[in-house]
Amino acid sequence: MRVLKVTKYSPILHELRASWGVLQAGKYLLAESMQNRSEEDDFFAYQNAVAEIGRIERKLDILYDEIQAVELLHQAAILTGNYEDLSSRKRSNGNTSLN
Repeated sequence: MRVLKVTKYSPILHELRASWGVLQAGKYLLAESMQNRSEEDDFFAYQNAVAEIGRIERKLDILYDEIQAVELLHQAAILTGNYEDLSSRKRSNGNTSLN
């Protein structure tokens, strides 16, 4: 049985990963919508979409770096013993403190 070790970084790590996934999906959908267009159809809309994909990619890079940093903090907390086993937590008591 695998035990999940929860640190104070666990919630933010989950949120960062979810945000990264949403941005990836948005980038994919925008790129897919551009595949059926040519640059001549609507030059300004095409250029705006290309610029938006670039902005999304930069945000993804920044978010990925932040995820890696928080993962390191999470691992450091586990190595120093500053975590709680999920199996030892009571599901009805969500007010446990992780210092």
